[in-house]
Amino acid sequence: MERAGVHSGHQDIKGAAVHEELLPGINVTDQVMTRIREMEPVRRRSAIRFAGKTAATSGMLAVALLVAATAYAATEYIQIRNKAGEVKVQHILNTDTEEERLARGTSSYYKYEQKLMNFAKPGEQLVYFVRGEPISEGTGRLLQFAYKEERITEYSAFLDQMKAKNSPFILPETAGGYDFKYGEVQPLYPTKDVTDNDPVYQQALSELIGEAKKDKTRNLFMKVMPWTETGSLSAQYMKGGAFINLSAFMMNGGNMSVPQKPADKAEKIKVDGREVIYNYIDYQPKSFFYLTWYNEPKDAYIQLNSWGDRVLSKEQLLKVAGELIKGGL
Repeated sequence: MERAGVHSGHQDIKGAAVHEELLPGINVTDQVMTRIREMEPVRRRSAIRFAGKTAATSGMLAVALLVAATAYAATEYIQIRNKAGEVKVQHILNTDTEEERLARGTSSYYKYEQKLMNFAKPGEQLVYFVRGEPISEGTGRLLQFAYKEERITEYSAFLDQMKAKNSPFILPETAGGYDFKYGEVQPLYPTKDVTDNDPVYQQALSELIGEAKKDKTRNLFMKVMPWTETGSLSAQYMKGGAFINLSAFMMNGGNMSVPQKPADKAEKIKVDGREVIYNYIDYQPKSFFYLTWYNEPKDAYIQLNSWGDRVLSKEQLLKVAGELIKGGL
């Protein structure tokens, strides 16, 4: 599966594209945006990941990963290439307004969030069919996917889940002297080609359409679909009122484009032989920074940030990144 994505580090990653189809979004809670708001108790969030929309009860922003390759030409912006010389991460100039960005990420399937989440248990993936709804522009298919977020607060259970879901990474129990607070493992959604040809998905769609033919009183039909492959991982670590967030997003042969506002600053720094990007966001009235890098052996995009009552300095965060890279990230 190839994936071409666009990621904004000071916003949640929300989706990805595969052969010009928009995959269900990757929902990552308590990400970098938490650093620009006051410290507050972490509230449990229920989230749904759609083909074009991530809905969460938090007030955090989300960014849509665009379909297919970006049209921006920004050769002067930072790039990270693999050993073959292919661009895997490309920072691009982004002048979209917040309204334009949010409108682009809206899906007509978003309105079914509450019913789907009432049906699902935390950690469950659903497949669903909506009678009378146009085929999703993002995925081009009738069978849709949703996922109910699950925060795992025991590291042993988090470790078991990473192994059970064939994660290419094992996120550590500690990071930079911070202790594990909770983790999330989210599924990798199949491409349209897979759902169109795999008998398991075809059978699921046939069953849902069959239900729709028998029941004329409703339009939404859904069922639980077990999943086995990891699409993204995230973990939060804490020390008192200070926090570290670590996320890994599986790129599956694709590339990542990172929209960068004119006022934003990005610097490429070598850390333990790896190119790490230090991203500084002038988000008035506050500013913040975070680190990202590309893990070529695992073909994944990594994000690291700190927030809370003791934000790590640039040097401290780079030191943590070095420890993580040595550990396999």
